[in-house]
Amino acid sequence: MFDIAFSELVVIGLIALVVLGPKRLPEMARAAGRWTSRIRRFVEDVKRDMGSELRREELAELRQVHQQLTETKQILENTASDAFTGIAGSHPTETAPNYLVKALPETAVSTTAQKKRTSKSRRKKPAKHKTNKVTARKTHVRARRNSKS
Repeated sequence: MFDIAFSELVVIGLIALVVLGPKRLPEMARAAGRWTSRIRRFVEDVKRDMGSELRREELAELRQVHQQLTETKQILENTASDAFTGIAGSHPTETAPNYLVKALPETAVSTTAQKKRTSKSRRKKPAKHKTNKVTARKTHVRARRNSKS
């Protein structure tokens, strides 16, 4: 901390013992300990206050940036939806391409484009039946049992 070696501390202790005497030395050591602990607490409090103040300022800046980003996002979304609505509204007989269909709000998409989009999403692949010797045998045995009863 102060770059004081143990031997230097011993010399300081011996000088304090000679100057103060054996009766007052423990009292002075306690007082010095109290003062150092108070100074340490003060320094820690100042560090904590400075850190919290810096965090508060950073959070305020982040909130401001977040607010600006959300405003910009709203402006872009409104502009894009107006532009896409204008594009889709100018050609009512044509269907919008898939990338526009996904980007447009539901009110701006023509009904044929909606039908195409929903019909594609509802298509399912037929389930593949897995058969092997064990399942085939079980099926055969069950069929024989059902036919006997």
